[in-house]
Amino acid sequence: MSEINLGVLLTLKDKDGAQYRFQNYKINVTVTYDGQEYTFAPFSFSGAVSNIQGDNLDAGLTFASTTVTRAWAETAIQNSWVGFVQVALLDEESVVEKVLYNYVGVIASGGWDPQRVELSLNSVLDAVRNAIPGRQMNHQLVGNIPITSSINV
Repeated sequence: MSEINLGVLLTLKDKDGAQYRFQNYKINVTVTYDGQEYTFAPFSFSGAVSNIQGDNLDAGLTFASTTVTRAWAETAIQNSWVGFVQVALLDEESVVEKVLYNYVGVIASGGWDPQRVELSLNSVLDAVRNAIPGRQMNHQLVGNIPITSSINV
C-alpha cells in the first residue's frame, strides 16, 4: 500500500507588499521551496471547487487560536490581505515533489473561538461579488456539449 503525503504552502500578502509564508507539514522547520522560505504553522486549508458556471467557491484557512494569530488575522480581514495557497505532493523526506493545486483569494471574512481562527478566502475573480463577467462553458472552451439529458454511452 502506498502513502500519499500532502502539504500546504501559504503566502499571505498585505497591501504594503509584506509577505508572510507558512507551511503545515514539517514541524519546527523552515522549508525552502522555489527560492522562498516557509515557516511552520499549524493550519489547515479547505480547498475550493469550481461549479458548472465556472465561479469559484470560497476557500478557508483554519489556525490555532492564539493571541498572535488573532491579532494578525484581524488585520488581514480589515486590510483584505491576499492568500496564495499551493497544495503539494511530498516525497518521503517531505520535499515538494509536485504542486497539485493553486488557489489565490482575498481574505474577506473570518472569526475565532477559544480553539481556532477561521479565515474565508474569496476568489479574486469572483464574478458575482466583484462585478467581473463570469466565464460560460461553450463549444470553443470544452468541445462538444450535450444538449439533452438522455445520453447513452
